[in-house]
Amino acid sequence: MKFALISGSHPRHLYYANQIARHFDVAGSLIEYRENMIPMPPKMLSVRDNVNWMRHFYNRFNKERYYFGAPGVPDVPNVRYTTAEGLNDCADFIQAIEPDAVLIFGPGMIRPPLFDALPEHTYNLHLGLSPRYRGAATLFWPFYFLEPAWAGTTFHRIVSEPDAGLIAHQSRPALHENDTIHDTACKAVITAADDVINVCNKLERTGTLDLHKQKATGKNFLASDFQPAHLRMIYDVFDDDIVRAYLDGEIEQREPKMYQQEDL
Repeated sequence: MKFALISGSHPRHLYYANQIARHFDVAGSLIEYRENMIPMPPKMLSVRDNVNWMRHFYNRFNKERYYFGAPGVPDVPNVRYTTAEGLNDCADFIQAIEPDAVLIFGPGMIRPPLFDALPEHTYNLHLGLSPRYRGAATLFWPFYFLEPAWAGTTFHRIVSEPDAGLIAHQSRPALHENDTIHDTACKAVITAADDVINVCNKLERTGTLDLHKQKATGKNFLASDFQPAHLRMIYDVFDDDIVRAYLDGEIEQREPKMYQQEDL
């Protein structure tokens, strides 16, 4: 089975792409340049919110370097770089490769004509447990809502609506007392990459995957839903200690029910 990758450029995205390329015949990788890992804070923030903003994004940068290093582009025959604006004009790249399956992690929303060039077996890795957490920043919101056990990933068929396709597999990392929000996010990517390798082995072996319709309701979070003041819950109230509070029983929450492949 011949694969192609559509990826973002952050360390977590390239880690995932490299893991896939080590295990499968990847004919090409389309990489979207993503925004700076440490974005500038909005103007006119209070001192309190500015401190939290810088703490949050510097910690994210440092944790990704710790867990993923500085991964390069996968060593595959064909590589194309694109911007967010040019992503969906890259249908010719996929058409030329003629992959049997495409794996996606980290670019912007895929729309025609690129969407129309994708094969049936096209799967996105979404950082969030759909349908409860769909859209943007969906490993942040489980912490804001004090649901760290919901900081997982969803491997799903791509459709035109964000993170709404049939689910092939979901996973979440083991939680430990010293885990911060960004430890959990990085471990979620590592766990997902390991699981996806097993899922794709099954796809190669059988030509099919068990797929599950998203039946429950959730929220499609927009990038505009996030405000700097939301960071106060993580850092001012809990000092980035939410995982420990959950493990010690200080926070009660409903455990997620996840869809997973059988016979991996």
